[in-house]
Parts: sequence; structure tokens; C-alpha cells
Amino acid sequence: MTAAPVLLSRWATQEEVPVIDFSPLKSGNESAIERMSREVHDACRDAGFFTVINHPVPPAAIKDIFATSRRFFHQPLDAKMRVHMGLSENFRGFIPTERGEEERNFRGKAIPGFQNHINDTQLKKRRDNKNEVFQISAELGPDDPDVRAAKPLHGSNLWPDDLPGFRDSVLGYYGLMQDFAMDMAGVFARGLNLEPDYFARYYRKPLMQLRLLHYLPQAPEIAVETGNSMAHCDAGGFTMLQQDDTGGLEVMTPKGEWVVVPPVENSFVVNIADTMKLWTNHRFASTLHRVVNRYGKERFSVGFFTNPDYDAEITPIPTCVGPDDPPRFESMKTGDAMLYLYSRIWPSKGRGADAA
Repeated sequence: MTAAPVLLSRWATQEEVPVIDFSPLKSGNESAIERMSREVHDACRDAGFFTVINHPVPPAAIKDIFATSRRFFHQPLDAKMRVHMGLSENFRGFIPTERGEEERNFRGKAIPGFQNHINDTQLKKRRDNKNEVFQISAELGPDDPDVRAAKPLHGSNLWPDDLPGFRDSVLGYYGLMQDFAMDMAGVFARGLNLEPDYFARYYRKPLMQLRLLHYLPQAPEIAVETGNSMAHCDAGGFTMLQQDDTGGLEVMTPKGEWVVVPPVENSFVVNIADTMKLWTNHRFASTLHRVVNRYGKERFSVGFFTNPDYDAEITPIPTCVGPDDPPRFESMKTGDAMLYLYSRIWPSKGRGADAA
């Protein structure tokens, strides 16, 4: 007899997903910042996930981006499809639910240890997801030198033409998150015994993404059986996520148990991604996670993905290498790695090497 699926899952403990107070960033107290950075370091090493409170992003901005997201997703489908990602050369725009049959054009190159869960055969048979997405990256005009040179992943975003204020709201939040991301990178650097600006040289023109997500309500039995997002590790440096009060983000513990990251108002959930795992020579953990919306109502979240520059070459950080911990890889080119991932999970305009 098959056991019934577990319809509810327990919340993560403080040890599994630590809550860390970032108020020392505002105070400027160096000793407090160092203590906070050590807490962050230990959370990244042991869990790969932590929750940030008292951060520099204003609550009003968080409230606004969720309202903006609801305005977009509550439009009719035909209106959202006018900015479908398949019309973009740079993996930007809207992705609807039930998109398992979308054509993808594989390109790029990864190295061992990057996105190990990605399997081309599985992706070709990818199941439909009960979530929809709108995402942007840096807004670059036609006169930008990288756009003129047709560098992949550089260009303009797709914007709906019938949602007044949408573009300004999303770009404004993107700017706030860029600043917060660099604050976070400085905290990581301190925890790794590096200069606070160590990562800045890799984030001069980064491939950061802002992603609005909407998860549809469904019966708990179906949610548990099929999930809303495939279990995965993120790809870039690190992710900073705002989730609403519904819940649903689940993390796999070292013991192999799925636990729910508790929603905390105005907080950010931060997780390490594969690029940072490699960068730190596997000191920081890139942890499997998923979304299971088992709560019978729609769910919204806003993710910010801190991918380095296209031309950034990632090599093991010197303070993470030693006689007992030799380098686990030589180097990885960020642009190649991002193209490898994006072309396997999302549609884009153009084909093969001609599609950016």
C-alpha cells in the first residue's frame, strides 16, 4: 500500500535557515559588521540559505513591487503574451504556465560542478509548471557598446504598453536591489577574509536579473505530487528573494528532508548559487530548493539573481584554497555558463548561435 503524500511540511529551524540582523550596515559599527559577516559566512557554509531582517531596502518599495507584480499577472493572458520571452533575444519578458513544450536552442558551455541537476534529455520532456514569470535585466539601449557588438545577454527589456508606471516601478526596484546586492557582496567578502570591495571588479556591468513570480492556487494533493518548480540550485552568485506570506519555498536539509522557509514580513531570503559555490572552492553551499504551493491560494514572490559580468572569469578565491583544500576547478566564464543554463530552460528569439 502506497503511503499518502504529506500535505504539510514543517518550518525550518533557526539552525537550518538562520535569521540574521543586518542593522549593523546602517550603524557603520565595524566590529558589529564583522560579527554579522561571520554569521553570514557560517550560514553560507552550513546551510546555503539565510533570512535577512533590518536590511536597507525600504518597506514601501517592497510593497510597491508586489502591487506592481499583481497588476501585471492579473492581466488577461493575451496581454501578457505580447511580451512573451520568445520575442526576446536576451531571455527577458513573460513566461506563461504550462510551457513544457516550448522549443529551446541549446548553446553555451558549463564546467563540472555547475548546474549538475540540469539534464538535456529531462529538459526536453519538462513538465508543465503552475507558475508564471516576468523578468528583466539591465536596460541597455541601442547605443550601448555591448549591444552594438551583439554581445549575448545585453540589450533592452520587453515592456507592456498598457500598464502605466509598470516600467518605472520595476526599474526602480531593480536599482535598489543592485545596491543591496553589492552591500551583500561586501559582507560575503568580509566573511571570507577579503577586502570588502573584492567582488566589485566582477560586477561592473553584471547580468543581474529581477524576476516577478506568480504561483497559481491548486489542491494540496496536486501541489505535493507535481510541485510548482522543479527542485534546483540557482546558477549565479547568490539570490535575494522576497516572498509573500503564503509560504511554499522549501529547502533540502543535509539529512535529505524538505523544510519550509518561514515567511517573515519585509525580510529577504538569501541563498548561495552555483557560481559562488565554485568561487569559494565549495566552502559555501549551493542548496537544492523548490516551491510547493500547498496552501490553496495564489502566491507571489520577487527574486533578484546576482550574476556577475558576462566577461567575468571565475577562479577559486585565494582565501578558500590551501594545502588541505586544493582548487576544485581552474576557471569558468560567466557568460558561457549563463548561456548554457538559460538556453536549456527558457525560449528565445532566433536559433542556435544566432540567438543571444
